[in-house]
Amino acid sequence: MRCMTALAVASLFLVPALAYADTPNIQPGEWEYENVTTFEGDMDIPEQSHTTTECVTQEDIDDGLVTPDESDMGDCEITEQSVSASSMTYTMVCVDEQGSEMEMSAQMDFMGDRASGVITGTLESAMGRIDVHTTMEGRRIGDC
Repeated sequence: MRCMTALAVASLFLVPALAYADTPNIQPGEWEYENVTTFEGDMDIPEQSHTTTECVTQEDIDDGLVTPDESDMGDCEITEQSVSASSMTYTMVCVDEQGSEMEMSAQMDFMGDRASGVITGTLESAMGRIDVHTTMEGRRIGDC
């Protein structure tokens, strides 16, 4: 179950390095992210929430943000993507080490010193189908 949550949360900032038409409106600095993930499916899984911090540099933004540790992501493929100064949307499919597959769609909004987003996904695993919904609120809390 920890892997599913890590997969959903880590994918919030998975954006491959590419030439943006517009640079995302994200201020460099120390960021705090509050994430809430809910699950629906064949199993009763409690809501999970956690807070993380991350240093985001101008280089990270120019290079396409921060790509999460691949060991947390399994094998992922982005199937659709759109990035502008104010938002990003993408869909992706990931397979973890146990062979579970998750399809995800994400919408992120960038507001300079704040960001918010929603990821919805469907996990097909040995435990059955599980629908995952993650909301994220991010804010710049200072310099790195």
